[in-house]
Amino acid sequence: MELTMYDFEQYIHKDQNEARAEQMWDNKSQDFYERTEKKQKQFANGFVFRLIKDRQLLKANTRILDIGCGTGRHLLEFAAYTPHLTGIDISSKMLAYAQEKLQHIPQAKLIHGNWMETFNTENEFDFVFACMTPAIASIKHIQRMNMISKKYCMLERTVYEKDSVQEEIEQLLGRKLFRLPHNDKNYVYGVWNILWLMGYCPEVMFDKQVRSTTHTIEDYIQGIDYSPEEKTAVMQLLTGKAKDSMIAAEESVVKAIILWDTETRL
Repeated sequence: MELTMYDFEQYIHKDQNEARAEQMWDNKSQDFYERTEKKQKQFANGFVFRLIKDRQLLKANTRILDIGCGTGRHLLEFAAYTPHLTGIDISSKMLAYAQEKLQHIPQAKLIHGNWMETFNTENEFDFVFACMTPAIASIKHIQRMNMISKKYCMLERTVYEKDSVQEEIEQLLGRKLFRLPHNDKNYVYGVWNILWLMGYCPEVMFDKQVRSTTHTIEDYIQGIDYSPEEKTAVMQLLTGKAKDSMIAAEESVVKAIILWDTETRL
């Protein structure tokens, strides 16, 4: 039986309540901003930006849309190439941080709302980008990206992530505890096949990083369903590792980028 793109939609589909998602990201906005700002310099040298530079994907007149732009981390780096920036997000509090970052760029537009309800003009942008957002979760979403982009579309996804201390805790307790929602290789598999069956020629590129990081004891305790006995054992482990209230860990991360040219079809 010949497969169709609808056979692969199951790999990218996510049910979500938009109002609940907005409240969740509003609540997380301050913590997310403070945590990611510490890594902005490292972030600026990330895989996405190295690829954009090597491929010369952006020019001074490139019109960019960032779907699920959050606090504007990517838009700030895109601004090194072009001032024609548009970001959209469902979280008004995330956008407030983005506004602060981009206030020196008068052409930048930040929109609070649903991107599918906002953008429906053909070839409105030259580069449509989305990173780690549940806003791209159906064939209709991918079709809309293709329609509004005159040239390039890019999706970035973390497909593998582990933390050495989390692994020690799970080994200590003998069970899985830490849910890493970004460890979803099937998403990349699904998107690639959908695009291929639409007639596009998507490229998938991977980048692996191993880095040292630090966390608080609370980072490994908060929100985890420990029994009283497990929590005692974990606290003993973490206290033994802590130096000046911080715990050193090693993170391994594999990111995938899907890039395609909307002008090139088979």
